[in-house]
Amino acid sequence: MEETRTVDALLGAAWHSAPVGLGVLKLDGCLQQGNQALLQLLGTPLQVPTLEPLTHWLHPQDRDALTYAMKRARHQHADIPCGELRIRGADEAYQWLSTSVSGISASGAEVDHFLIRLSPPRSTQERAELVYLLSFALDFTADGAVLLDDGLNIRYLNESATVLLGQAHRYLLGQSIGQVLAPLALHSDEQLQELVRDQRALNLELNNPIDGTRRHLSVKFTRFHYDRRGYSLALLHDLTEQQRLTETLRHNERQFRALIENTHDAIGRLTPDFRLIYANPALEALCRLPLVEARGRPARDAFGDNSQVDIMADMVREVAQSGTSLEEEMIHGIDGPIDKQLHYLVQLVPERDANGEVTSVLSLARDITNIRKAERRLADSNQQLRELTSRRESAREEERKLIAQEIHDELGQHLTALRMGISMLNLQFGAQAPGLSDAVDGLMQLCDRTIQVVRSIATSLRPAVLNMGLYPALEWLINEFRQHTRIACELTTHSEEPALTDDQATTAFRIVQEALNNVARHSGATRTMVSLERIDGAYRLDIADNGRGFDPGSVNKRSLGLAGMRERGISLGGEVVIFSHPGQGTTVQATLPIKLAEET
Repeated sequence: MEETRTVDALLGAAWHSAPVGLGVLKLDGCLQQGNQALLQLLGTPLQVPTLEPLTHWLHPQDRDALTYAMKRARHQHADIPCGELRIRGADEAYQWLSTSVSGISASGAEVDHFLIRLSPPRSTQERAELVYLLSFALDFTADGAVLLDDGLNIRYLNESATVLLGQAHRYLLGQSIGQVLAPLALHSDEQLQELVRDQRALNLELNNPIDGTRRHLSVKFTRFHYDRRGYSLALLHDLTEQQRLTETLRHNERQFRALIENTHDAIGRLTPDFRLIYANPALEALCRLPLVEARGRPARDAFGDNSQVDIMADMVREVAQSGTSLEEEMIHGIDGPIDKQLHYLVQLVPERDANGEVTSVLSLARDITNIRKAERRLADSNQQLRELTSRRESAREEERKLIAQEIHDELGQHLTALRMGISMLNLQFGAQAPGLSDAVDGLMQLCDRTIQVVRSIATSLRPAVLNMGLYPALEWLINEFRQHTRIACELTTHSEEPALTDDQATTAFRIVQEALNNVARHSGATRTMVSLERIDGAYRLDIADNGRGFDPGSVNKRSLGLAGMRERGISLGGEVVIFSHPGQGTTVQATLPIKLAEET
């Protein structure tokens, strides 16, 4: 207990004898207790505790500084310097005192009082050092700082200000701000004073008197009082580079807008909920409403309500959600006549903000109507060409069939009659004419060889077995293939004789014939399989070998054998597909729709 009283006595003595003015303030700013140094610095008799807050004795322009410092001290639990404040003494004159505030708590919890500390202002030497330090620091700033007196004449300016103004330091001192900043010369003195009082920010363009270059400056005035005198601080910020970038951006934007406005592609911007934000003239021409009315409204109001617009809306939502681009072909005027429809290749691209969030969707649509018309004309031309080729092949097959029949029937009959006549000649006159038998035998052999040649020609034009059906024709062809090539070949069937017309059976036969020729000439295979089966409403004909294979993509486009098989497949109403890979053999697959075969 005795030790505690000793500590309290020491603290009290230190409090009262401290050379620095110390005081305890309530939360409302009223002085509750102060030491002797504080009362001497204030220089006025005070009844402690005071009934009025300490700000009552402060200069009106300094009261906010103390109030703000008390708020910070209450929340930060730290010593908050207020700088030098003016406090009114007994003679009603103000004196400058260095001031700081810190929060204190009797309970150790929340701040319930403030400790204020007052000390005499800095000496003249200290002030001079601070002024020099401030001037030195300002010379290293990029912005210009110009100090003006109450008459708006320059009292001080840093090095950056002289560079921005393009004149020497000694010339600028004492000049009026209206003379230095040429654009302000158009204002009267009263107007300049009003500009400074309003603390307005101005953007000015200056010509450098030395090199003639132009600078864009931002000038911000700040009004203040010191020692009962008015001053203004003008801060100069160089906007030349920023202005150049702005002009460049505007120029690029004008060029880009001119490009967008004059392109034939329809370009627009949509919100994720499918509202139209922008449309260039090409897109506006497709809208029901002008852009002024359509902007911000649902895109359906501009484009109409049909299946294509529904697809477009779904695509916009998908792009906004996934953040990935989409491309789709769409038809404008799909509900109208075909010759009035416009085909567009539409690409949707997400647009993101600085955080990477999709804010809008950019739509680019290119008119491909002429391309589609050209494709239709080309498809019609190709179809006509295929029909012409099919009719030509049918006519050739019919001619082959007739020629084969004529050769087989007429020429075969004549050769047979000739052989019989030669044989009868030998029987009638062989005994009377020695040596006639040898001549007759030679003629008989010549007739037999001629008959064989005639049969071979007729068969090569059109095998007679083809008249019996596709299966017998394929069996004959495979037997011939085995005999001539010594390559194993098998025929596998999984259905009854297919219900094909004579033209269709002949075309299928020619496909197999061409495929087996390719096997014999190019594959180097040792085994071949031919199969015909009915699968899912179609006949499928496969010719597979175990040869060396090839890359179908590298085959010369002028390969008539492969092209001929494909065209024959198309003429059947189906297709011919070739599967092959180097070292893995080859499969030729022909598909014939049953529906076509049955209808035919």
